[in-house]
Amino acid sequence: MCKHACSMIRDMADNRTTATPPQNLSGISRPGRGMQVVKPKNLKGTLLRLWNLTAGKRKGLGWVLLLSAFSSAAAIVSPRLTGSIITRISNRDTITLLLILLAGLYICDWFVKFMQQFLMAAIGQRIINHIRQALFGKIKGLPLRFFDKHQHGELMSRLTNDVDNISTTISSSITLLMTYSFTIIGIFTMMIILSPVLTMITLCSVGMIFVLTKVVTRHTRKLFKEQQKYLGVLNGQIEEGISGLTVVKAFGREKEMEADFDKKNENLCKTSIRALIWSGYLMPLMNVINNICYLTIAVTSGLLYINGKLSDIGLISTFLLYSRQFTRPFVEIANVYNNLQTAVAGAERVFEIMDEEPEPEDRADAAELENPKGEVEFKNVSFGYDEGKTILKDISLKIPAGKKVAIVGPTGSGKTTIINLLTRFYDVNNGSIYLDGKDLRDYRMGDLRKVFGVVLQDTALFAESVRENISYGNEGASLEKIKEAAASAGADAFIERLPNGYDTVLEQGGMELSQGERQLLTIARAVLSNAPIMILDEATSSVDTVTEQKIRKAMLKICENRTSFIIAHRLSTIRDSDIIILIEDGRIAEKGSHAELIELNGKYAEMYRTQVG
Repeated sequence: MCKHACSMIRDMADNRTTATPPQNLSGISRPGRGMQVVKPKNLKGTLLRLWNLTAGKRKGLGWVLLLSAFSSAAAIVSPRLTGSIITRISNRDTITLLLILLAGLYICDWFVKFMQQFLMAAIGQRIINHIRQALFGKIKGLPLRFFDKHQHGELMSRLTNDVDNISTTISSSITLLMTYSFTIIGIFTMMIILSPVLTMITLCSVGMIFVLTKVVTRHTRKLFKEQQKYLGVLNGQIEEGISGLTVVKAFGREKEMEADFDKKNENLCKTSIRALIWSGYLMPLMNVINNICYLTIAVTSGLLYINGKLSDIGLISTFLLYSRQFTRPFVEIANVYNNLQTAVAGAERVFEIMDEEPEPEDRADAAELENPKGEVEFKNVSFGYDEGKTILKDISLKIPAGKKVAIVGPTGSGKTTIINLLTRFYDVNNGSIYLDGKDLRDYRMGDLRKVFGVVLQDTALFAESVRENISYGNEGASLEKIKEAAASAGADAFIERLPNGYDTVLEQGGMELSQGERQLLTIARAVLSNAPIMILDEATSSVDTVTEQKIRKAMLKICENRTSFIIAHRLSTIRDSDIIILIEDGRIAEKGSHAELIELNGKYAEMYRTQVG
């Protein structure tokens, strides 16, 4: 029977949508129905790993298991008491006692279910809190290579939706699974004791439900898989449409975008209707089978009573109640199994991130970086983000300490890649990069990162005050120092115009400021870091020409006595650099000062004359 029941549950779980049964046996809130089920690749392995991950956070789960056994007692004992009441209907004293027992049983059942929910709420949230912390801790330690290959929205989905699916399963599904398992075993045992003949009739109905589920799920499995595919396509369309709405409006493509959306939405709608129609067959037909079973047991038990095979009239009522209650838990467990599969699939997606290789750890003999001078050397460096596609090709370059270096070249030539390697956001594929005569990989990562003051092309501000954004990474800085850094970057004027000046909270992470103002704040942040090596990656790309001149003067000031690397397309901002390097197709095409390269009359001179007219 158990093997048959397990097979039935698996097939019922393959059906993605089930209607609500007539009655909630447990009284515990059920997980959502009609949800899409994503099947895990390794159910047992992932569950075992999830169990190991939550070690020490499951305190109280044993009590929940015990309460589940008590909770199922109401479903097992109450029909027997009801039958006894019917049998002794003429005995008023006995009836009163049995009714009091039945009422007490229902009250205890309510209390047990309340305690179950209370305990599981605490256990579930402790576990989910632990999983979120573990996942977020892993994400912050991953290298940039990982984030380049994964969309931010996808990572957010794993940290929120997938973890929430696990939370739902832990909080609700586990309790239901325990309770229904005890209920099935208990009711089956009671039915066998009362009447093996009537039990066989009930099992026949279970077999018919099993066959019905097989037939329905054969169709719904394919349809829901197709629905999931169309849903993914539609979600991609929505994300692109919203994120690129400015471009859509600028080119007047609203109608085309809407038509494309309508087409994809229509495909999803048609597939969903077919899937839901097929899955909708299941519950009505189940009810028909249950009703036929109910009628068959009623007639059979009546005949047995008339022929003297049953001596207890109340047993008929008891068995009818048992037959009703026996099949329902199978449907409920199927729904729980659906939720379990979706949660385990989400756990697999979480574990995929947790299995990613973290940033390289410091070597055991990693040196402490003290009082860096800022001498940098690239020696035969080659690198590619993807295997088989080399971006930098045999780069050799030596930068004396305190020199200002500008890196120019066409888009995609490898300028930013040089900075990524220098800061060890990535490690070289071949060759070595040296700082003060020692390979970057020989230093402690934490020490190395403090050497660089970085202003990237993409500004990154946080939903904190202007003051906190500028002092990010230098929390002990005084307001006076913060104002000096802002003044050096040319940001003090617009900051003073903000409602609360330096205490103004950027509630949208800086989106309420212009692109140029955001860039000025990131430059002020780099200035405040007072790092020995300054990196400015397209720092003036988003500002007007007047602001550009302010930044250029600030750059000259903050780059004094520091090794600095400046990536720029506006060549007017890097004329004062000590060394200008032209990168073309991943190689150093030209190198020298501005005057030397103009005199060389090569690619740089051509680019400069084109820009200045």
